Amino acid sequence: MKIKAKEIKRCALLYALATIMLVPRNGNAQVAKNNLRPASLGKLGMVTSANPLASLAGQKILIKGGNAIDAIVATAASLNAVEPYMSGTAGVGYMLFYSAKDKKVRSLVFGGWVPQNFQAKAIRSDAKLADGAGHGGMETIGPRTPAVPGNLAGWNRALKDYGTMSLAQVFESTIDYLENGVPVTEFDEAMWAGTIDRVSPHPESAAIFLKPDKSPYKIGDFFTNKPLAKTMRRIAKEGVDVFYKGEIAKEMAAAFKRDGGFITVEDLASVQDKVQWVEPISVKYKDYTVYNNPPPGMGIQQLQVLKIMEGFDLKKMGHNSTEYLAHLMEAIYLSRIDTDKYIGDPRFVTVPVERLLSDDYITSQRAKVVANIKERKQKIKKQSFLELKPGYMEDANQDKFRYATTSLSAVDQWGNAVVIIQTHGGGFGSGYVAGKTGVVFNSALDWMTLVPGQANSVEPGKAVGWCIGGMMQFHKDGKPQLIVGSPGSFGILQSVPQVALNVVDFGMNIQDAISAPRFRWKDELGSVPAKELIIETRIPEKTLQELRDMGYVLDTSLGEWSMTVGGAQGITIDHQTGWFLGGADPRRNGYSMGW
Repeated sequence: MKIKAKEIKRCALLYALATIMLVPRNGNAQVAKNNLRPASLGKLGMVTSANPLASLAGQKILIKGGNAIDAIVATAASLNAVEPYMSGTAGVGYMLFYSAKDKKVRSLVFGGWVPQNFQAKAIRSDAKLADGAGHGGMETIGPRTPAVPGNLAGWNRALKDYGTMSLAQVFESTIDYLENGVPVTEFDEAMWAGTIDRVSPHPESAAIFLKPDKSPYKIGDFFTNKPLAKTMRRIAKEGVDVFYKGEIAKEMAAAFKRDGGFITVEDLASVQDKVQWVEPISVKYKDYTVYNNPPPGMGIQQLQVLKIMEGFDLKKMGHNSTEYLAHLMEAIYLSRIDTDKYIGDPRFVTVPVERLLSDDYITSQRAKVVANIKERKQKIKKQSFLELKPGYMEDANQDKFRYATTSLSAVDQWGNAVVIIQTHGGGFGSGYVAGKTGVVFNSALDWMTLVPGQANSVEPGKAVGWCIGGMMQFHKDGKPQLIVGSPGSFGILQSVPQVALNVVDFGMNIQDAISAPRFRWKDELGSVPAKELIIETRIPEKTLQELRDMGYVLDTSLGEWSMTVGGAQGITIDHQTGWFLGGADPRRNGYSMGW
């Protein structure tokens, strides 16, 4: 489909005028201080992701006449090249999609599964890599830690059922980026530097992800992955069966067998049948219906937090006031205990979704929030709780608070809206490239526990219980008005509600909502209930001190901006005017594009 030059000029003019003239319709809207960028604007489509070249890949698809699904798959696949440490073809993910034609929200789960031949004893004997990216699970790298990957099957299922373009069309930018190279940014340099030990033990990986002198890529370099370009070109031409059932599957499985891994051709062949649309879970929040992914995704935590906070007058408290932050911290703290205890694969464990979202349970949790805050206030002491012995606090710079997930969203002129969170698990995942395919595999099993009898214990065939299932769509009058997701490990479950409340309750535009200062509990696997929080220092010092006086242990060592509190991307839709506003997180390489 060709786009006329006149139409392109018209769109450019509309964008320029909107950039100058568009203001929030809510006259009382708050604005985040020290924001670094305006919201992106558009009427015909919007893509937002963690990298400008990824957003551009999706935007090109929209301009060519593709819909939101076509665009999101193009964006997701291009992350193989521009964010290879975060996600890729052998990664895992979740999708939350609103079909304008069906007038329905659907969830697509492609979050990875334990290989059928998995042996826990073999994992225990592996050397540990103390980079934090195991999140309290196995802490290993290499061929034993990948889950059976679902990203490619998820992209293909969405494209097959709701897209309008072929794999060859939506993979065009991906193949170009992989073959011809993309520039390495300052953010990329930091990610590479933190993951060199994950890829260096594996020859195929080192040949791709390290330079000839075995050093990591740095700003100013150009990164290519020609073996993966060849693989993606084959998938685009022959279809995903070549990856899951054909020659590529056989090559990857042979590599795993040779190197002591567990993934087999049978595991790979089973994936496409497992990736099916399911019903999302939802709650009512004020005038909105809020949708999220069901278990084994942990998005239920975000819905619990919203329902607890609905019982308080947030505007009266004030945005990021001591009262507001304390209530939100307590709501998140309690809800995280539930996800840690209950969330796993529903085929293996009973997950009491209805009870956890019931009015009675939420009311009881809200009462606990009130009681906890009251108790904290009664115990306030004059001296600062910041007077801690050196080494008491867990270091917020640890990689487990940073790696290795990404979020992306897209909307189109026909009313479709989609958000994905996908991941490798750790930086460059397992660090293991299977054969000569250029495909680096995830480390998703690191996010499960080897302790038997837990909701998220490792068992053959079991789906991984995932914080990456946490993303939200806010609908009013049956139509989406806000879609938002974020990476950030278990901080995902905390960052997304903070951004959403900034929009819904405090009237911020989506970019200001994302840029506003945030916090997160240090609640990785094995650290629940949490004891400490990371918080950005753009929160006023007076507020920080009042929180300390209440007994909260605050780690402010990361300063004003920190990627440890997530890298959110989101889009709002104004159905009265037809405008889309897009926001992307300046804490990472985030970039939003509309037209």
